[in-house]
Amino acid sequence: MARVIRVSCVQLPAVLTGKTPREKSREVLRAVRRLVRVAGERRSDLVLLGEYANLWHRSTSSAKKDYIAEPIPGAFTRAAAALARTYRMNIALPLLGTYRGTTGSYVTLIDRKGTLAGTYLKSHPIQSEQELGMRAGNELPVFALDCVRVGVMTCMDIEYPEVAQVLMLKGAELLLFPHVQAGWGEPDWEIRYRARAIDTGLYLASACYGYDEGEWSPGKMLGRSGIVGRDGLLLADMGRTVGVVTRDIDLDEQRVTQFFFNTKLPRTKGVTASRRPELYRLLADSTTKKG
Repeated sequence: MARVIRVSCVQLPAVLTGKTPREKSREVLRAVRRLVRVAGERRSDLVLLGEYANLWHRSTSSAKKDYIAEPIPGAFTRAAAALARTYRMNIALPLLGTYRGTTGSYVTLIDRKGTLAGTYLKSHPIQSEQELGMRAGNELPVFALDCVRVGVMTCMDIEYPEVAQVLMLKGAELLLFPHVQAGWGEPDWEIRYRARAIDTGLYLASACYGYDEGEWSPGKMLGRSGIVGRDGLLLADMGRTVGVVTRDIDLDEQRVTQFFFNTKLPRTKGVTASRRPELYRLLADSTTKKG
């Protein structure tokens, strides 16, 4: 029996028109409300936004004063909760936030009732984020929503195949990848993005930031929010512009290949069955950490 869910990835504007940080902050919240409503009107089951959805500068500012953490719960989570209740959908809302006294890059999960269903703290913050006072998370949780089990990889987290595979082993059915990637170049980003789905046999949803038509150029945020299939094929791609991309995925439909087993079985089962953890111990050896 098919188990179909509708997933929307919101590509918020990377550039805002307000003249002051306060005006831009208000514009951010308006954009979040406007585009999440689009996802709601499409009867989405789950909506994902890009990393730091509450920052007016989208994490590009070099001034420490511009990194104001949102309390969790706070204005942004309350706004998202109201939309979640209105449209009966789950929302994955990334924020620079403070939760239980810890500041960092969070993804807050809000269920259809508008209740905070969980928080994920980015486990691999980059050096500049750490210098701004952001802490690293020490857990890779999987969250059981009413329609799907999700795991989160925020931006730099995707550099580590182990993150996706741990989430796979914990029972995730869909990987969420909010990010602000830009300058490393498109092949670097796309190979990793698609490889994590291949590594695990899981669907992957991504959200970044977009631009008005004709405003994008190399070196800016990549945009291209969308969904990757279990075998790395691009199922939906927003391109560079601001907007919402939506796709139905069947969690029970497997892209089966003859992998490890003598008969055709889901790739995730093949990846899991052929693992040999005793060979990978060096990856978990803290003495090998450099830098």
